[in-house]
Amino acid sequence: MPRPKGSKNKAKIIVENVDERIVAVESEIVELTATLKAKKAELKKLKKAKLQADKAAEEKKAEEDKAAILEAIAHSGKSVDEILDLLK
Repeated sequence: MPRPKGSKNKAKIIVENVDERIVAVESEIVELTATLKAKKAELKKLKKAKLQADKAAEEKKAEEDKAAILEAIAHSGKSVDEILDLLK
């Protein structure tokens, strides 16, 4: 059966609550914007903390390597001049 054409099939626009919906959507946008700003600030703090932790871990590893080298030198029984000659 063919569909009738004309104004009967057009989508009806509900105009009753448009102003209320506009206000609701705008307030939701404001809330989401505030949440986004808070999340961005939290992300920035976390990235900064990660950089500091990575730097501290790197420094600790360097100190451990240094201590291992000094221990190996002490156990080798060689003089400072001999070790410097080996490094050259």
